Parts: sequence; structure tokens; C-alpha cells
Amino acid sequence: MEDFLRKCWARYVLLFLLSAVTLRSTFAVTHYSLPEELEQGSVVANLASDLGLDVKTLMERKMRLEIIAPRKYLDVNKETGELFIAERIDRESLCSAKTSCFLKLEAIIENPKRIFYIELEILDINDNAPHFRRDVIDLDISEATQAGERFSVSNAVDPDYGSNSVKTYYLSESDFFTIEVQTGRDGSKFADLILKRGLNREQQSVHHLLLTAVDGGSPPRSGTASITVHVLDTNDNAPSFDQESYEVRLMENAPIGSTVIDLNATDLDEGTNSEIMYSYSLYTS
Repeated sequence: MEDFLRKCWARYVLLFLLSAVTLRSTFAVTHYSLPEELEQGSVVANLASDLGLDVKTLMERKMRLEIIAPRKYLDVNKETGELFIAERIDRESLCSAKTSCFLKLEAIIENPKRIFYIELEILDINDNAPHFRRDVIDLDISEATQAGERFSVSNAVDPDYGSNSVKTYYLSESDFFTIEVQTGRDGSKFADLILKRGLNREQQSVHHLLLTAVDGGSPPRSGTASITVHVLDTNDNAPSFDQESYEVRLMENAPIGSTVIDLNATDLDEGTNSEIMYSYSLYTS
């Protein structure tokens, strides 16, 4: 009977210890932070030391890493206990469009078996430049458009996050156009093109501008898009003759069909607005 009770107690103690280990493994998480794009072989931390393991037993206890990721980005050196980069980590590929990026690992040892939970925060670096969805932008604007009118242009995107994303825009020098930087609900930046003064197609029919997007990294990166504004014609010019008045002397016996005078009128507008029809009226003095 005593042997039976001792065995039961031993089993209870063993079960309690295993439960305690399991609970400790479940809730104890080791955290690390590291920037993306570290070179292969870079040491993140001494995992054995941080977990309180004897480096000399790592090989014998078959220490291994299991990573919840499509690639094995990290590994452990069983001779030194160091956690190192096995493959470059690109934060934008791993955690696209996410504000935070974490890699979850399990460090497993045998004899006895223990599982350590590890969480790595992948920090963003400014490794991407802003780029426009359309790097060539064409706009048609009537010369009758009033100053102050706004025009939407393609915004720039940057795969980086936070301060490393698009911060502002700049426009090349122009007497006719400026920009105003707006902030969307999601924090993204975009620019409106604003007409500063009236256009005159007859004086300048095309305007070439350069829009630059700049991120907030240090040093900052930038991307550009070219804007071509085509000024559309309005019928704002009347035809005009080469002279305001003409004086012709005609012989009274001139044959019918004789050319009296060659007249020419021009119109600075274009297209149908420049087509001219001639008519005349007779009067005597």
C-alpha cells in the first residue's frame, strides 16, 4: 500500500513539474528588436546566455529553431549559443502594409525537452525611395480656367513605414502653378496642383513641370514625376487683317473678273476657332 502511494505521489509531482514547465514555456517570451536588411551572419544576441542554457550542452541536447515564416531567416550557432541572421530580412516583403512586424520563433532543446518562445520585432530602415504610380502625368487645362482651380495628380507611394514614408512634395519653379500638400485619413501624403494665374495658350501652349516626393528618412530619399500641361484653346481672339484699312484705285473700265486687291486675315486661336469666313458690304462716299 505504501509503495502504491509513493508511486502515485511521484507521478503527481512529475505531472506538476511538467505542468509548471509547460506554463513557463507558454508565457515566458524572450523579445528582441533588430533592423531589417542585416547582413547574413550578423549576430542578434547570445540566445543560450539569455535563456540560461549551458553552451556546452547545446549540441548534445539537439538545440534547434523553428520559425513561423516562409523562410528560415535566423539560426543558432550550437557552439557559441549565438542567434544569427541566416538570410537577409526585408521588412516590406515580410510584413507588407503593416505598422508593426514581428517574427515568432521557438527554440527547442531535448533531454529533457523544453520550448522557449522568442519574438523578434523587425524595425524599418529607409531602404526604399518614394515612387509615383505614374511618373509621366498629362493634363489638359483650358485657358479660360480661373486662378485657384485645383487639379489632382498621381501621388507617390513608399513601401517604408512611419517617418521613412512620403513626407512632402516639391514643385519645380513656375509662374503659373503651385502645389498644396494634403494628408489623407490614413496619414498618406498627396499633392494638389493649383493654378496661380490665368493661362494664355497663344503665349505658351505647353507647360513642363517636375513634381518631387521626399520621404522623412535620414538621409531622405526622393522620387520624381514629370507633369505636362497642355493649354486648351478658347475663342478669345478675333480675326485681324494685315492692315486696319486699305485704299485701292480702280479704273472705271476695268474688265469684269479683274482682281481688285488681295486681303488676308489671321486668327491667333487654333482649330475651328481659327477658321475664317470673308464677307463684304458695298457703300459709296
